[in-house]
Amino acid sequence: MDKPHSLSIRGYSGQTVPNKFFPAGEPANHLAIIFPGRGYTALMPVLYYPTLVLNELGADILRVDYQFNSEDFMRLPEEERDQRFYHEVSAAFQAGIAQGRYNRLTLVGKSLGTLAMGHLLETAILPDKVDCLWLTPLIGLEHLRKQIAGKRHRALFVIGTKDPHFNMAHLAEVEKATAGRCAVIEGADHSLEIPGKVSDSVRAQTRIIEAVERFFV
Repeated sequence: MDKPHSLSIRGYSGQTVPNKFFPAGEPANHLAIIFPGRGYTALMPVLYYPTLVLNELGADILRVDYQFNSEDFMRLPEEERDQRFYHEVSAAFQAGIAQGRYNRLTLVGKSLGTLAMGHLLETAILPDKVDCLWLTPLIGLEHLRKQIAGKRHRALFVIGTKDPHFNMAHLAEVEKATAGRCAVIEGADHSLEIPGKVSDSVRAQTRIIEAVERFFV
């Protein structure tokens, strides 16, 4: 992998969107974009290890480090928050896809990041081959489920049974719509951790990584 650098990505108000671009080292036909959660960064385990898997696959990687958990942002009207978020998501995608001649795209998102993925599935012109890794997706939202069902892609859904967004009927709906795969972690919360025992949380992370590796085989 070549030395990482930042791309020029302009936010809603003209500010720079924090990011890191990791070139594979040789011209790649595969781009992966990582969208974190509101307070769950791309350097935390649930996103960090799938990024390493994609690195091993030889993908160029764009890690979008947007920050939407500040008090100032949360005080904005909901409509403006949505405009800012989706503007930055689209701008990041356009900056990433311009870095090469890609025929394969992998979108990876955690929680809020799954809304970014749904937005791109609905609005962006994507390569023919699209893989989506939905980590703790907000599948309680009907519009997200429609976005997931509306665009053909390979899908892996990872969620814990103690996640407030876990709903077996909703999960079955998106799994069927995509002919996708699921990794349901018993007892795991929205951080995909199992409260009360660290070793159980570590084993859960191992299960997630194994599911991700099988997905990309």
